[in-house]
Amino acid sequence: MKKFNTLSSTLKSRLIAEFILNIASQSILPFMALYLTSKINAIFAGTFLIVNIIVTFGITFLGGFIGDHFNRKKIVNIVHALYAICLIILSITVNMNGIGLIIFCSSVFIFELLFALSNPIFEAATMDAIYEEVREYVYQLEYWMFNISTALGMLLGALLYLGHKHLLFLLFLVAMLISWYLFDKYYDVEQVFSENHESRSPMKRILNNYLTVLKDKYYLLFNLGYMLILMAELSLNSYVVVRLKEEFDSFYILGIHIDGVRMFSIIMIINTLVVVTMTFAINKLIQHHSKRLAFLIGGVLYTVGYGILTSATSFWLLCLVTIIATIGELIYSPIQNAQRFLMIPNDQRSTYATVGMVSFYGSKALARFSLILGTIFAPWMMSLYIVVTVIIGFALLFYAIFYNTKLKREGKSYVYY
Repeated sequence: MKKFNTLSSTLKSRLIAEFILNIASQSILPFMALYLTSKINAIFAGTFLIVNIIVTFGITFLGGFIGDHFNRKKIVNIVHALYAICLIILSITVNMNGIGLIIFCSSVFIFELLFALSNPIFEAATMDAIYEEVREYVYQLEYWMFNISTALGMLLGALLYLGHKHLLFLLFLVAMLISWYLFDKYYDVEQVFSENHESRSPMKRILNNYLTVLKDKYYLLFNLGYMLILMAELSLNSYVVVRLKEEFDSFYILGIHIDGVRMFSIIMIINTLVVVTMTFAINKLIQHHSKRLAFLIGGVLYTVGYGILTSATSFWLLCLVTIIATIGELIYSPIQNAQRFLMIPNDQRSTYATVGMVSFYGSKALARFSLILGTIFAPWMMSLYIVVTVIIGFALLFYAIFYNTKLKREGKSYVYY
């Protein structure tokens, strides 16, 4: 807590806002596939969510360009206002059918577009406030807070999803308004704008921005690998939650009824408990050891954990492999995050963050595609699919981190060999 108090007001407000927003979003968004499946069917849910990803793809690039060339604070204020309008509409239409359901789906679509536009700007705003002395601490703390807020959000969603969906969206609205206030009041950093060539057309300027990133081989391989790895974790919110709802044999423990949906929430809570209790201990453990070896151990644990988690139906096995997968993530994630920050130039933070967001959306698309594959393939086949994909992802990430000659030449490499 002492170190947190030494952070700037801008950085503290960003971390607090991210924490509150993630609680709200994780109480709703992980259940979206389940909601659309129950309202219509799994094929529609998977198709709708994938189409959403494809359309938001282009918007993400626009957001990265805007974030590097225009005042981030003004753009974020506008986006917050539009977010609020969407959330009001969603809270009204969530329990409707017919035209109400159409309005709901349309609002979800617009909400995702806004998220795609603003997320690179939000991430760049956080990076603007980070300075070298606190870089590693901030990313560890951010990861720790993310997982705590995820578990709290999942718990809130499990309690309110069945009977109070509209209340979840209203709570999301309140969280959004708090975030808006904190950003407007406390965001106070000097933004480094990207070089502006007024003689070029806007389209040429956008293309020129991203051509610079596309020439960065290591950053592209880094994000491609991360996309394949993250797909396994995001599949929890699509394929795994639907499979557990349909296949998990419900039972009572201490008088509490545990069905598939609550089992999913338990998985997320276990994930968070491991993160809360072990994050800083594991970071301290690997700090003075070979990063190569630590990365490989983390990759193996993560792959085995999520591979089994994809098809398991036993309560205790699900709990065990969740712990294994989370420990694996705690080992490899700090190495990945620290290296990524060093790869990004100061004047192109939104642009580079956009490419990072593309990998995130690619992961979401692959995860939601697994919802469709799950209607065709048996669970053990889905486990095999996850394992192979994640292994390829770790191989690409390993190369981008440990064989990055560009950062070695610049003397910026974080990794201890």
